[in-house]
Amino acid sequence: MRTALLLLAILSLLAGCSDGVDHFSRATAIERELLRKSPDVGYEHPRYVTILRELNQVPVRSGKRDEADAMARRIMDARRIHLAEAMPQAAHLPDRLVGTKKPEPPRPYSAAKAAQAKAAGRPTPGGAAGPALTDIDASALDITLYSTTWCGYCRKARNWFTSQGIPFVEKDIENDPDGRAEYQAKGNGYGGVPLIDVNGTMVRGFDQRQVASLIAKAGK
Repeated sequence: MRTALLLLAILSLLAGCSDGVDHFSRATAIERELLRKSPDVGYEHPRYVTILRELNQVPVRSGKRDEADAMARRIMDARRIHLAEAMPQAAHLPDRLVGTKKPEPPRPYSAAKAAQAKAAGRPTPGGAAGPALTDIDASALDITLYSTTWCGYCRKARNWFTSQGIPFVEKDIENDPDGRAEYQAKGNGYGGVPLIDVNGTMVRGFDQRQVASLIAKAGK
């Protein structure tokens, strides 16, 4: 019995301990919120230390481990290059980073990205009868998706926002206490998910047509 318990403990360590929290999603949500508030921030911002801690907690055998490693490597490389630029006589760069360009965070909320999306003429998300979102000013959007990891409609909303290049912040109401408090305050008694806040207007569930309409109005 003791041998079996010991073997189980070893296997758990090898697999990476899971606390039930999607740490990769939490890391990306923290980054989205940071970039929403400070669109031009760099990887040297102190908040990226918290993001690195979340990435480090992604289980070894998780399907998101490779993405977490790539994101963490990009952040750490940028922070090393920044330190070497700020303190050239004290900081040391590994050979692979010498002469390389400092990585930059994604810019979903920048004016430049919004202009590119407008110039590209992004297709209408709502279909032929839906509102056109080709002229959206992304910097004017403030969207929060309150969700859970198991909710199918939350996944559909997330995928739709991502596929259309629409900036949003996602908060897991089961694993994020602050997000849950916001959800309860904004939901006004609503007990389901998702709850989507589009510039202060609440959408209960994922009504794509309604969300697209609100985005079109807010982003003009």
